[in-house]
Parts: sequence; structure tokens; C-alpha cells
Amino acid sequence: MKNLAVRGFRHRKKGFVFDILQGMILVLGFSWLFYDSFFAVLFLFPLIWFWHRECAEARSRKQQEQFQKMFREWILLLSSSLSAGYSVENAFGQSLHELHLMFPRGGLMLDELRNMLAKAENNQSPESLLEELAEKYPLEEVQSFAEVFRTARSSGGSINTVIRNTASKMAGVMDTKREIETMLSAKVYEQKIMTVMPAAVLLYIRIGSGEFLEGLYHNPAGVGIMTLCLCTYLAAYLLGKRMVQFEI
Repeated sequence: MKNLAVRGFRHRKKGFVFDILQGMILVLGFSWLFYDSFFAVLFLFPLIWFWHRECAEARSRKQQEQFQKMFREWILLLSSSLSAGYSVENAFGQSLHELHLMFPRGGLMLDELRNMLAKAENNQSPESLLEELAEKYPLEEVQSFAEVFRTARSSGGSINTVIRNTASKMAGVMDTKREIETMLSAKVYEQKIMTVMPAAVLLYIRIGSGEFLEGLYHNPAGVGIMTLCLCTYLAAYLLGKRMVQFEI
């Protein structure tokens, strides 16, 4: 879902700089905790890229979830506008106004709707606008809606019925996903705690009883052991993260 992360150069640049600063702090902390030497930053430098990738993936996932939620609300608003007697073109504009009231902070879907309305003023058909949206955001629900909408328009079917059915299916999927997230919430919390605990314990020992760790610093055997510990720590983080992620 690479397109979901695109929202403007300033936002992407700001996120990138913030990730790099966080990554540098993380690398400095690991250098001190695991090696007692800031020269280890040169060895741990790739972790900055790793941290940026993790943060970018989290932002992309959050944007995708918001986009799916706003898309579902939009087609419900579109259905209401059509039921009130608006034409398809006018229903697009009315649903944009109502969606903005529901999400005053904005979002990708609002941006895309504004672009769609601007193109509609140049006599671009609603079908082609939805096809472009599905091509840019290749989510299953968006692609299915665009395809069914095009078929209903060409065959003269009830667009309002199509929209209601699509919204109902999307609601079912989102409700199922919400139930799974609720069931996994405790496990996700545990995974976050277990991710922090090894570093926290090492920090506690380092500050409170640093003499116990002196044999692990500034000698080849100690460096090898601490490197193995760090690799195990990162591998456990990735494994734990994958275990609490799911796709529907």
C-alpha cells in the first residue's frame, strides 16, 4: 500500500526527520547499554534505517485504517444523498460536505474526494473517477465498489442498492476486525512490555550494579556475547510483532 503513505512532501519530510532523530537516540542508547562505547554507533548505524522503516510502516497502516473507515462512511453518506433525490454528481458533493463535518481534521479520503469533484467539473464521469481511486488505493473494498458501481451504471441497475450492499459488507468486515483487535489488545500490550523489559533490566543493572557487566565490555568475548544478545533482542521484537498482527 505504498500510495497510502503519500500525503504531501512536508508531512513525509517531517515524519522522516522525526524517525531519524528517534533512531539516533535509540542507537546511542544501544551503544552505551550493550557496548559501553559510542564508537559502536558506526556498527549500529543501520538500525536507524530499520527504525525509520518500522515507523513508516506503522504510519502507513494507520492511514490505511483511517482511509477504510472514511471510505465506508462516505458510501453511506452517498447512499443517503441518492435516497434524498440528488443526482450522482451532486451526491458526490453533498457527501463530501457531510464527511468533512464527521472528520474535521481531514484525511486522505477527503483529499481524494476534493480531487474527484474538481475532475468532475471537467466532465469526467463518476465511473472513471472511482476507477482512478481504486487504481491509486488498491484495497479490495474500493476496487469492488468501483467495479460494481460501473456495472450498475452501465446496466441501469439501482445504484443506491449497490451502495447499501457494499456498505453492509464493509461494516461486517470492519466489525470482525474490531472484535479481533479487542481480543488481541491484551496480547499487544504484553508484547510491548516484553519488548521494553530486556533493555530496561539491562539499564537497571548498568546503573545500579555496573560492576557485574564490566566483563562484557571492551574485550572480544564480551563484544561477541553482547552482539548475540542484541541480535536475539531484535529478532524477538520482530517475531513478537508478527505474532500480534493480522489481516482480514
